[in-house]
Amino acid sequence: MIGIEPMKNEDLAQVVAIERLSFAAPKDEAVFRHDEIKYLVANENDKVVGYIGFEKIAGEIHIINMAVHPDHRGKGIGKKLMEEALISKEVVFLEVRVSNLPAQKIYEHFGFKKVGMRKGYYQDNGEDAILMRREPKGQVTND
Repeated sequence: MIGIEPMKNEDLAQVVAIERLSFAAPKDEAVFRHDEIKYLVANENDKVVGYIGFEKIAGEIHIINMAVHPDHRGKGIGKKLMEEALISKEVVFLEVRVSNLPAQKIYEHFGFKKVGMRKGYYQDNGEDAILMRREPKGQVTND
């Protein structure tokens, strides 16, 4: 069974390992250590199998990043992490690689809409990012 809880110091090595397996330009361990309170982890049998980071910026929630260990993808872990992060009644936004269609599909499932593009956003290869935004449930937008 998957449990979602705040990241602890002892989760750090496993989170960094997942980060390195998931991204071409992974964040350094020091970033996770500094931002520990901004992350939730998904645990299965006392092993971290995924994480999500988020922070409040200008009255909105920004999802920093999310990853699931490659051996555990396709099991709904990313959806569980998103559900936990989206409990807030605030606007949420994120950036996602243009090429990351599986992540875009998950975000759209949770009500995110494409609202813009950030040209050359990713430093590792200059890939563009799609800016996505989710309004709180029941809030009317001009879309």
